[in-house]
Amino acid sequence: MKNTWTWALALALAGCNAPQPPATPAAATGTAADLDQARAFLAQVYATYYPDVPLEDVLPDDQVYAPALLAAMEANSQANDGEVGYLDADPLCQCQDTAQDLRQLAFTLTPLDGGRLRATAHLADPVAPLALDLTLSRQKGQWRIADIASPAEPSLLKALERDTETARQRP
Repeated sequence: MKNTWTWALALALAGCNAPQPPATPAAATGTAADLDQARAFLAQVYATYYPDVPLEDVLPDDQVYAPALLAAMEANSQANDGEVGYLDADPLCQCQDTAQDLRQLAFTLTPLDGGRLRATAHLADPVAPLALDLTLSRQKGQWRIADIASPAEPSLLKALERDTETARQRP
């Protein structure tokens, strides 16, 4: 009996010195709660994407976009002296006016590095198909859209930055 307790104690102590898996940071993504929160955020964003939506229902940009993307949009507008600039359509629907009801748009969520998520959406509409990859990042505990990719543009953020630089170099 004494040997059994000795072995049990030895095994328990050995377990204390065993290498431990790295701790998961609090901001890690991919948990069920993260995915649920991201889906709820996207549902809220797209809740106003239907024909004839009242303007008071549209979320303010700072509740949709991450600060870096908002700053790039603002810089692009300023560099183009208030003209349209790079953005001549709503990047979230690739449209001028919402002609479709996108409230039920479904997303596939994939964890990325740095605590971010990719939200992929495809709408197989023969008249106005939609294919987007939204990069989501947390800003003060809330999901925001940090970048948007479409088949025509792999990164809205980089495209805005390029266009802004080009506009600033014009005489």
